[in-house]
Amino acid sequence: MGDPVIAYAALAVLTAIFWLGALHKLRDWSGFEAAVAGYRLLPTVLHRPFALVFVVAELLAGGLLLWPAARAAGVAVALAVLAAATLGVTVNLLRGRTDIDCGCGGLSQAPASLSWWVVARNGLLALLALPAWPGIGGPAVRDLVWLDGVTFFGMSLALLGLYLAFNQLLASHLEMRKRSQS
Repeated sequence: MGDPVIAYAALAVLTAIFWLGALHKLRDWSGFEAAVAGYRLLPTVLHRPFALVFVVAELLAGGLLLWPAARAAGVAVALAVLAAATLGVTVNLLRGRTDIDCGCGGLSQAPASLSWWVVARNGLLALLALPAWPGIGGPAVRDLVWLDGVTFFGMSLALLGLYLAFNQLLASHLEMRKRSQS
């Protein structure tokens, strides 16, 4: 069993990422539907239903991650969301299609084109879910002390900061790549 503070920080960060991603998609619903259509993986009639299910799954994952009795289900839904998004990106990268918006949204407001860095980022997010998975590193049972609270907030902020920094580097890298191709 892992330290509960690590698992709780991972859960908080994943919840924030999923909920903010869903909020961003809901605020720009037509943009997200256009991103789903841009992947060219589904018939046109399924773009809107898929977009709706995807956003609901993001919201559900975040909620279940915070509910101790349903944490395993939350990790499973979070991993399924990440797998679906990563599969769509990977298929389009293998097709040579990098010029479409990934539709990621969330903490980074800059639209991101497709790249293997998006796949890597999603892989890192999937790894972040593992400390909370029962049997792998689920929260150990121990009394928490005041220092655990400080550690939790510090670790959560640091992980969110790393996520934002990675997204900013990703957006900058893709912008530089576009300029060099022009």
